[in-house]
Amino acid sequence: MNSLNLAELIFFCLIITISYAIRGSAGFGGITVPLLAWILSLKTVIPMVTFLGLISSALIIRTEYRLILWNDLKKILPWTAIGVALGIYFFRLLNALTIARILGCIVFIYGAYAFIITYRPIKKIKLPMQLITPFAGTLAGYVGTLFGSMAGIFYAIYFDLLKPQRDHFRATVAAILFALGILRGTAYIATGEFTPDVQNACALAIPMMVLGTVIGNKLQANLNDTSFKRLVAVILIISAIPLLIK
Repeated sequence: MNSLNLAELIFFCLIITISYAIRGSAGFGGITVPLLAWILSLKTVIPMVTFLGLISSALIIRTEYRLILWNDLKKILPWTAIGVALGIYFFRLLNALTIARILGCIVFIYGAYAFIITYRPIKKIKLPMQLITPFAGTLAGYVGTLFGSMAGIFYAIYFDLLKPQRDHFRATVAAILFALGILRGTAYIATGEFTPDVQNACALAIPMMVLGTVIGNKLQANLNDTSFKRLVAVILIISAIPLLIK
């Protein structure tokens, strides 16, 4: 953090505030890691985002825990734990750039689809959720361990398939991200990833994160269901772009 110039520090604060305004309004976000990776090492960004994510999710579920879809959460959580274990194990074995671009394509396509159907609804297709749940949970845990905040995108896609009401969607995604943060944070601590640089980044980011979360909470309160669905779709599309051009 000491190596950042004034312009980079301003960029850092701006991205944190915007990212957590998005997360506060939708329950998840995906732009933090791809954008901050332009000025900081991923070794700093990803553990920092894990710590901030715990606080941000806690702020959401503190007042909305009654809206969490506990049955759906219990189904996907064990698969998330498996994904975290795989992410830690394969961290140094796979080409992260290739994975990022593949994920970017998937997220962009789904985001575009989710946005279009808010204008032109199509006939619902019944999907085998008993098969999708293990895949989605493992993938989200794995991606979250490798790419930090990107896990929220896959949880958003998964819970969007379940078609919950927006308040239940937001609270449940925040809850699963809180659980993922605990799993990831434990893994990063065990492997010595919470370095002094990470701690300094967290100290600088926390005020911006709180400000962004407050802004996001106020924004979501003024959205109707259709606008909320479009917001989620736009976040998915925007989150995919840094992955595709990285």
